[in-house]
Amino acid sequence: MEELISAIPCREHQLQDLMALLGEGDEPLPYSLFVSGSMATGKSLCVSKLLQYLNYRHVFIDCIECYSPKILYEAIITGLTDQEEVKCDSMWELTNILNGVCFQTFKYEPIVLVFDRAERLRTMDHNILMALLRLREFCNLNICTIFVTNQVNENFYFKMGVREPIKIYFPNYTKDELFKIIFLNQKSFVNYLFSSSEACIDSRLKGDLEKPELFANFLNAFLSVFYRPCRDLIELQHMARVNFLKYCEPIIKNEIKSTDLTKLWRHIAPILKTSLELLYLRINTSKSVQSLGKENNAMAVETTCSYENTLKDELLSTKTFAQSFELPYYAKYLLIAAYLASYNPPKEDKRLFMKNHGKQKKRQQQVRAKAKITEKLNTQLGPKVFTLDRLLAIFYAILEDKIGLTSNLLAQIATLVELKLIAGSKEVDLDVSKYKCIVGYDFITAVAQTVGFNVRKYLYDFI
Repeated sequence: MEELISAIPCREHQLQDLMALLGEGDEPLPYSLFVSGSMATGKSLCVSKLLQYLNYRHVFIDCIECYSPKILYEAIITGLTDQEEVKCDSMWELTNILNGVCFQTFKYEPIVLVFDRAERLRTMDHNILMALLRLREFCNLNICTIFVTNQVNENFYFKMGVREPIKIYFPNYTKDELFKIIFLNQKSFVNYLFSSSEACIDSRLKGDLEKPELFANFLNAFLSVFYRPCRDLIELQHMARVNFLKYCEPIIKNEIKSTDLTKLWRHIAPILKTSLELLYLRINTSKSVQSLGKENNAMAVETTCSYENTLKDELLSTKTFAQSFELPYYAKYLLIAAYLASYNPPKEDKRLFMKNHGKQKKRQQQVRAKAKITEKLNTQLGPKVFTLDRLLAIFYAILEDKIGLTSNLLAQIATLVELKLIAGSKEVDLDVSKYKCIVGYDFITAVAQTVGFNVRKYLYDFI
C-alpha cells in the first residue's frame, strides 16, 4: 500500500478510503461507489491503480465510447469473458449471462465494474443507472459498480427504494500539492527544454538548468499567476512546460544568471500574464520574449517593441484559432450572446437589443460616468455572471432567424461549457443555471466575423 501511495502523491486519504471499502479478497464488496470530483483530480487513476494492486478482476468502461446500452452491455461481457463476438441487447440478457457463464467461471471472486464519465449514463435509458446500482441483487456474484464522474451527486436522480451508492469525494489540489506533483516531473521538463532549444548549451550551463532550485523558483512564479484561474492539473502541466522554455531563454543566451531571481521574475511576469489569456486554447507560442527589466533605456525600448510584436503575433494566432473553431451556427450566436451578457450591464439590455426602446435623457451623472478613465470599462473589469433566461433573451434579440427553443439548442450551451468557452453548470435549468463567458474580446470578434456579426455595436463600452 505504501508503494501505491508514493506512486500517486497527495491522494493518501482517498486511497485509504477506497482500500477500506473494497477490502480484502475474501470479504463481500459494497454494492456501488460514487467517486466524484473536479476534472484532473486523480479519480480514475486512483481507482484503476488500486484495482490493479488488489489484483481484482475488473472492467474499465468509458461511457463516452460506450454511447448506447447495447455497446455498454457488450463491453461488460467482453471485458469479463474475453469473448470477441458477443451479442447482448438488454439488461435482462446481461444478468442472464452474468448468472450463467460468469458464475460458473468466477463464483465468488471479486468483480468490479468501473464506469468512467458516468454522467453520460443519464442520457441513456432511465432504467440503466438504477439497474447498475442494483446489479448485485440481480446476480449471484460478488460484484461492485463504481461510478466515476466530475458531477456532484445532486445531478444524479436516484429513485426511492434504490440503495444509494457510497460517496467518495476528490477535492481540488491545493497550491502546495500542485507544486509537489509538477515538481516530480522536473527531469522531463529539463529534457524537453534541451530537445526544444535551438542554441548550443555547454556542460556548465546544463548543470545550472538541471538544478532543482531553478525549477522550484519557476514553479513558484508560475503558480502565483495560474493557481487562482485554473486548478486543472493537466492544463497547468502543459502551460508550465510551455512557459519554462521562455523562463530559461535569457539564461541560455547568457543575458541573466540563473541565480538572479529578481531579473528572472521581471522577465517572466509579462509572459505569464499573456499566457493566461491563452489558457485552455492550446496555442503554440514558441516565439521568445526578451526581458523587460533592462537598465539601458535603448535596450528597454527595443525589448518593449519585441514584446509588443510577440503579443500581436499571439493575438493574431488567437484570431486564427477562433476563426477555424468548428462550432455550429447557432452555437456561435450563443457564445456571442454569452459574451454580451457578461460584459453589458443588465439594465442596458433594453437599450442595446430592442429597436423601440424609447428616447433616453442624458443626465449629468451619466455624462460623467461615460467620461471616466478606461480602467473602469466593463470589457476590462472582467466578465460578470448572468442567468440562462437573459442569455436566451439576448440570443433571440441578435439572431435574425426565428427558431424555437429546442433540446438541441440547449445542448449546445452544455457543449460550450464542455469546451470551456463559458463557465457554468452543464445542467441546463432555466431557474437556477448561471454562466460566465471566459473568452476575450479578440476571440469573440473573430468568431463573430465568421457569421457577419458586429460585436462592438452591441457593447455598452463603445456606445
